[in-house]
Amino acid sequence: MEFGDDRNLYLRDTWRDANMICGVLPINPSSTGLWPSPKLDDPKANIEFWNYMFPHVHIIFLIVTVLWQFFHFFLKRLGMIRFTSHMLTGILLSKSFLKENTAARNFFSSEDYKESMFGLVGACSYMMFWFLMGVKMDLGLIRSTGRKAIAIGLSSVLLSIMVCAFIFYYIIRDVGTKKGEPSLDFFEVILIYLIQCLSSFPVIGNLLFELGLQNSELGRLAMSSAVISDFSSSILSAVIVFLKELKDEKTRLGSVFIGDVVVGNRPLKRALTVVSFICFAIYIFRPLMFFIVKRTPSGRPVKKFYIYAIIILVFGSAILADWCKQSIFIGPFILGLAVPHGPPLGSAIVQKFESVVFGTFLPFFVATSAEEIDTSILQSWIDIKSVSIIVFVSFVVKFVLTTLPAFLYGMPANDCIALSLIMSIKGIFEFGAYGYSYQRGNLRPMTFTVLSLYILLNSAIIPPLLRRIYDPSRMYAGYEKRNMLHMKQNSELRILSCIYRTDDIRPMINLLEATCPSRENPVATYVLHLMELVGQANPVLISHRLQTRKSENTSYNSENVVVSFEQFRKDFFGSVFVSTYTALSIPKMMHGDICMLALNNTTSLIILPFHQTWSANGLAIVSDSKMIRKLNKSVLDLSPCSVGIFVYRSNNGRRTIKETSANFSSYEVCMLFLGGKDDREALTLARRMACDSRINITVVSLISSDQKAKQITDWDRMLDLELLRDVKSNVLAGADLIFTEEVVNDASQTSELLKSIANEYDLFIVGREKGRKSPFTDGLEEWSEFEELGVIGDLLTSKDLNCQASVLVIQQQQQMI
Repeated sequence: MEFGDDRNLYLRDTWRDANMICGVLPINPSSTGLWPSPKLDDPKANIEFWNYMFPHVHIIFLIVTVLWQFFHFFLKRLGMIRFTSHMLTGILLSKSFLKENTAARNFFSSEDYKESMFGLVGACSYMMFWFLMGVKMDLGLIRSTGRKAIAIGLSSVLLSIMVCAFIFYYIIRDVGTKKGEPSLDFFEVILIYLIQCLSSFPVIGNLLFELGLQNSELGRLAMSSAVISDFSSSILSAVIVFLKELKDEKTRLGSVFIGDVVVGNRPLKRALTVVSFICFAIYIFRPLMFFIVKRTPSGRPVKKFYIYAIIILVFGSAILADWCKQSIFIGPFILGLAVPHGPPLGSAIVQKFESVVFGTFLPFFVATSAEEIDTSILQSWIDIKSVSIIVFVSFVVKFVLTTLPAFLYGMPANDCIALSLIMSIKGIFEFGAYGYSYQRGNLRPMTFTVLSLYILLNSAIIPPLLRRIYDPSRMYAGYEKRNMLHMKQNSELRILSCIYRTDDIRPMINLLEATCPSRENPVATYVLHLMELVGQANPVLISHRLQTRKSENTSYNSENVVVSFEQFRKDFFGSVFVSTYTALSIPKMMHGDICMLALNNTTSLIILPFHQTWSANGLAIVSDSKMIRKLNKSVLDLSPCSVGIFVYRSNNGRRTIKETSANFSSYEVCMLFLGGKDDREALTLARRMACDSRINITVVSLISSDQKAKQITDWDRMLDLELLRDVKSNVLAGADLIFTEEVVNDASQTSELLKSIANEYDLFIVGREKGRKSPFTDGLEEWSEFEELGVIGDLLTSKDLNCQASVLVIQQQQQMI
């Protein structure tokens, strides 16, 4: 058929009339508007806009997004992950629900241009997913992986494959046969066992991210084991593909070294191409990536030209992998590994593509790949049984061979089971591998349907089970007394100091200096610089003292922290031990790094900067971070030791201990004692500060008229009085400490007292006492703005009091006995 040039703009890609198909060139993928054009004489050439390629795909994107978001809205409340919602969306749009020759089936089926269009978009989605996961993966995990992770990773994959092969050939080979003939092809069995025994890093990383277990010890072990299993399985799968190519090409061993190197697309030439590509990624592409990092000025974004050039190479690597008869994700994944993770390059790539790939394209890939799932063909129990037995056996073998080495390394039974469940999770990798094999004709429709339903069941059951079995906060439980009150006399005070911003460095050093470090009472401070994780899948913990992690030319902007605290160590040489760390993690999991570091170093106190910062005159708020506030509250709830929240407000007259001593004055500190375990902990710190001649400590004890008159019967009050009696005896002995007792009968008198002394001191130390019931604060709780500071701490930082002194709020360790 021929049409004028003006009509070609309105024609569809293919026009059907009975048995005649007319192709139109050039193809017009986009419609001209919402309504069919009236300009064509032939009404059959007028089609609706949704029958054009791009509008059609856009509509399917919209439908898939709405459906999976709808499912996830309900399923996430049951503890399930997003992939389960993706699978349910795919099954809902598959042959199982949309029957053949219906309008809905024709709309979602691969027909005419749809097959190439859907396949292209799905392949690009899967390819970009693997590239981004490669960028996020830290190769340093392999170098720093311990024996435990190596043993678990190898046992979970290689040993499982060997055991499964033995079980199949010698025990269950005849199970699930039809009249003595196997119902599954040889390569079907091999393929199922291989994929079922694998542990994919992207799948495990995504699971840990959604469950919030990235920073847990179990999560780190699982990710390290997954990296080991991924590399071992990648090498194994490449070898198997090569051997299969040899079988299909019917190549003799003698001809491999003679004809295959010279003749075109033969197995050995493909293998050599793969090896050459890996060498290119290691020795050419990766150095180029570091060259780009060096060319990028500090704090400036990476040039878009570099990012687009990398993406072009990614697409080229996928084409090369397909030519080599490998899965299309191999090439992009290798290039992703070659890209330095983290800022600036890795972060720029992830920030640019992660949202669209994980939020839109990946659900589309899962939904369109699930199109061939057809539960109506599952009519024979023998067919279902043969696949189900193989899947069940491989799951049990993998579960046992993951649990066994973990148990032999001394892990608790619950943690062993949780680790085995994590390593047994199935997701996008397994589903993509089965879909790819189905398209290549290596899996029958029945087998593909059963395996897809198993992946759905696996992803729906394991995450909720993990939430019930494993609680990451258990590892921070304080079963031992780790606080300042119960420390032995003249023992080392271990403090974990957290730094969120560079503005926190100077106030933190000043506060540490106030703890009076000396050779008789040494201080060990572990400094943790917390930074938001961007462009990586796994959290990073860098020890700058031990240099256990290297940044690979990646700037983590911790130089100021390291240099400042190193100078603090030199100023107090012999009295202070400093160990500096940098932690990169997602904000909602940063408390895990803090609590884990405090637990590993047996610290007695964690000091957290307040989420608000004030101007130099102490009057105006210059920053207010909700993320930091949420982090501080999480640490207060889960900390294995005592916690202090430091509200720093600089005073125009005297700012630091050094500056006050230079002016021949003293650093004035006031400790407000109302009673309770938190106040006792705060008073212990104040007594230690009193040993410094540059600091004047004033302890103000509040007491009501009723407390003076009544006999003491409360055990908590008896502990308060015993500690205060010890303080009074030190005052009488000539210690540089002032003790005063104020009679206060209600909250209004407490408020008046604080107003009268608000600007007499440089630092206030108070106890938090969450949920305190006291006549001193009765009624003030309703006016508290920041519950993490307690009633008194909140009142001291409020605008009504106009206090410009810094405040340190102490919470004693919450023992979980």
